[in-house]
Amino acid sequence: MKNRNLNNIIIFFAFALVLCNVNVKAQQNLELKARSGNVTAMYNLAEQYYKGVGMLQDYKKAFVWYKQAGDRGNLEACYMTASMYEEGLGCNQNYTNAFNYYIKAAERGHERSQLKVATMFDAGLGTRQSLSRAYLWYRVCAEREEGLAQRRIGDCYLAGEVVEENWQESVYWYEKAIKNNDTVAMAYLAYILSSNGSIAPDYERAYTLTNIALEKDIPMAQYVYAELLQNGYAGEKDENKALKYYKLAANNGILQAKEVIALKNYQKTDDLNEILNLKKIYKADSYLILAKAYQNGESVKKNKKKALEFYTKAASMGNAEAQEYLENQKNNKKRR
Repeated sequence: MKNRNLNNIIIFFAFALVLCNVNVKAQQNLELKARSGNVTAMYNLAEQYYKGVGMLQDYKKAFVWYKQAGDRGNLEACYMTASMYEEGLGCNQNYTNAFNYYIKAAERGHERSQLKVATMFDAGLGTRQSLSRAYLWYRVCAEREEGLAQRRIGDCYLAGEVVEENWQESVYWYEKAIKNNDTVAMAYLAYILSSNGSIAPDYERAYTLTNIALEKDIPMAQYVYAELLQNGYAGEKDENKALKYYKLAANNGILQAKEVIALKNYQKTDDLNEILNLKKIYKADSYLILAKAYQNGESVKKNKKKALEFYTKAASMGNAEAQEYLENQKNNKKRR
């Protein structure tokens, strides 16, 4: 029995030794092919170094071979070279080089590279920021069901950036992104469905979508939840809890939440500065406050032209007081 076990051990180690020799020879053959200019071998060798398959993992050597294969037209190698430049893996981090390799592959149809090019144009990472170019690449990716790309197209239609503002189109793209499990798109669709815009409100669905997005700490979901709480569409009406979520969303960069905080502070202090410093205005109340301030010269220099502009914007958003003011102005002109 002991002799049988000993024989099995000897056979096992002999087999392992043979296998090791086979792997070494295969590795040597692969490297010879790569050094002789075989692009597929270059890529496969890079993959082995990158993953540590049959050898010690070595990102520097992986990068060298990916780059050589990429420079000879292997699109997957271009992508991996770009990715390693982006992460600083096996090379010095260089976003410009990363972008150049991504776009080289993207222009020849490499799908993952196309999405990276879109996001880098979007963020201005490794290239000059260009939302219009980002949009074009997002559109390519969205047509093949890329959730992130679909959501960013929805964002463009929501904000009227690159394309004309169109909430129906925005809903269309957010719905597609949600089917691809994009949680951020859920939050932004909830925002549309809970707003008094061009889309009929659906507070029940907005609440459902918001709860899912809240679990992922999506800032826009925090804002929408605050709105629903404030207006009693979240199963309860709780001003204090709403304020907590407004502040949370504002701290996470949501401009709509910052506007709400500015309005609440104005109501307490009559200090116009926070409203004046808003990057973008979303609410008719803010426009009305600014209109009156410029009309009466309160905290700002009196300016009838600006006052009229803000009254008009407030009126276009359905503010009854602004609409009445503009109607009175029109009637006064007729009497003259």
